[in-house]
Amino acid sequence: MKNTNKLIVTLSVNANDDVSTVAFTVANAAITKGMEVGMFLTSDGVELSKDGACEYTNVQPFKKLNELIATFSTNGGTLWACAPCFNHRGLNVEETVQGTTVVGAGPMLDWIAEGAQTLSF
Repeated sequence: MKNTNKLIVTLSVNANDDVSTVAFTVANAAITKGMEVGMFLTSDGVELSKDGACEYTNVQPFKKLNELIATFSTNGGTLWACAPCFNHRGLNVEETVQGTTVVGAGPMLDWIAEGAQTLSF
C-alpha cells in the first residue's frame, strides 16, 4: 500500500447531530495541514448535501455547519454523497451544496487503495 497525504472522512449523521460539525471541523483542519480530504456522506449524512439543510445548525463553540461545509468545498475538499443513500431519501441532485458529487463507493475505495487514511463519524 502506498503512503499518501489523503484522508477520507465518512459521516453518517445529519445536521441534528453535533458529530457532523465535529467531522467537518476535523476535515477542514486536515486541509489546512496540507492533506487532500474526501468526505463521504452516507446514511443520514447525505442530508447534509442538500443546499440549505444546515443553515440553522450552530454548535458552540464551533462555526456554523453550513459555513464549515462551504469552507471545505472552497478549500478543495472532495464531497461525495452515497448514491443509494441519497436516492433512498428522495433527494435531488440539482439541490445539493456546491461541490457535491453523488456517487457509489468507488471513488472513496480508490483513495483507500492508494493508501488514504480513514476516519469515521
